[in-house]
Amino acid sequence: MVLLSLSQHNLWPPESGSTAFRGFATAASIHACDHLRRHLRLGLRIRSSLQKLQQVSDAARTEFSRRLVLFNRANFLHSRDDIRSSLLSICFFNGGGESRIDPRGDEGSSSSNQEASKRNTSSGRRWTNVLLAVNVIMYIAQVASNGRVLTWGAKVNSLIDRGQLWRLATSSVLHANPMHLMINCYSLNSIGPTAESLGGPKRFLAVYLTSAVASSAMSYWLNKSPSVGASGAIFGLVGSVAVFVMRHKQMVRGGNEDLMQIAQVIALNMTLGLVSRGIDNWGHIGGLLGGTAMAWLVGPQWKYEYTTRDGRRVFVDRAPMPLFLRWRNERGRS
Repeated sequence: MVLLSLSQHNLWPPESGSTAFRGFATAASIHACDHLRRHLRLGLRIRSSLQKLQQVSDAARTEFSRRLVLFNRANFLHSRDDIRSSLLSICFFNGGGESRIDPRGDEGSSSSNQEASKRNTSSGRRWTNVLLAVNVIMYIAQVASNGRVLTWGAKVNSLIDRGQLWRLATSSVLHANPMHLMINCYSLNSIGPTAESLGGPKRFLAVYLTSAVASSAMSYWLNKSPSVGASGAIFGLVGSVAVFVMRHKQMVRGGNEDLMQIAQVIALNMTLGLVSRGIDNWGHIGGLLGGTAMAWLVGPQWKYEYTTRDGRRVFVDRAPMPLFLRWRNERGRS
């Protein structure tokens, strides 16, 4: 995940929009390529060590990790394999079956599992695909407009001071060059489907958009350089997955390991941001904090309520926002 921060003169030379775009893209390319080389070397070493550590525990947990828990007809707990593979992908590049687990431990048939897995795969990443398409389309627009879209939407503090507040949102869908776009799209494709499946499309979009604005806002306050990139919003998705795992550790074996791996991914990216030039680390931190806060607010936070006569356990979402909405609806009926 990369949020590029560059000097302002690279964005707006005295004349010629095409020269502005070439200057910005060339400077960003140097930063991004150097960052990617370091990332790949460190990422390969980390991935190798993680895979060695996981070999022992993976064999014992394979059966459990492939299960999908269903409560109230909704996918409650996504496969832990997806979380771990998502984090490994981000760590490397960062520069579910409808089987029901009831109190008796019985599972559904394998055929229904396969059919449900296909449905979950397609529906669980719909908005991830939309966001990926938006990023690509916006980059094509940047190139086609000779950089005018870039200069219109990048986070530039002086222009935000003049009232161009849209830059706090639009900077998250703009990228400096093809390498920058590729790294962020790969990271979004890795963590997006997991975050979308765990929280559902509405929560997913709320977390992503909040993280994008929070990323730009913190960068505006603490980083004077212009910046663009989706990595702040992606950091927010990582934070939302961490919140989900923390809230449901008692329901999932290996939750502490997942949290440790998430912490390692965040620490790795923050460290690389500190030692690399041209990386907007404040934007990363802002996105992470914004996504974590929004995920805590909107949930889900499933709590056990009771067991039905046919043996199914009923869970209720106790996150602050769902609780408030239920209270408001009940008050409106009375």
